[in-house]
Amino acid sequence: MIETSRLLLRPFTEEDLDIVHALYSDPEIMRYTPFDPMTLEQSQSFLRWIHAEWKKEPPVDLEMAVILKSEQKKIGRAHILIDGEAESAMIGGLLLKPYWGKGYAGEMALAMMDHCFDVLHMHRVTGLCHPDNIASWKMMERCGMRREAYYRRKCRYVKNGKAHWEDELEYAILREERKQNVP
Repeated sequence: MIETSRLLLRPFTEEDLDIVHALYSDPEIMRYTPFDPMTLEQSQSFLRWIHAEWKKEPPVDLEMAVILKSEQKKIGRAHILIDGEAESAMIGGLLLKPYWGKGYAGEMALAMMDHCFDVLHMHRVTGLCHPDNIASWKMMERCGMRREAYYRRKCRYVKNGKAHWEDELEYAILREERKQNVP
């Protein structure tokens, strides 16, 4: 579990189909992701996959529900993907639309960075986004991450059942940089 002043990030449970489906079925939330919105059956299957990933030893794909503590309400999803060999982790997240623009994404990102460095002992944390997702890359920059790459046609997107290639940005921060620039 990861906690901030306003948020709680905890492993998904079987009771979290509501937030998984609310996020992954919304075309606007899924706009800058490589995937089509999910059907209810796909959301159920994804939630089963999430549970299986948490049971692996050690777990490397940590999908978490984001809870707004003041309302005890599920508002999103946080994700840490661990590459133990490289001592690196990739972070990401999604929020329900009413919670956009309120600083929750940055709060989640900073908390996940600290967890990666202080608890998981990672050397480096990265984040990826589509170049048109300006809010996402600006948030990563505010969190102290730097743009390291602009990849041309790197990520395979499937939209409306059709596959095509899209560009992708990669941001990163090292442990020592995070420790020097703690907001």
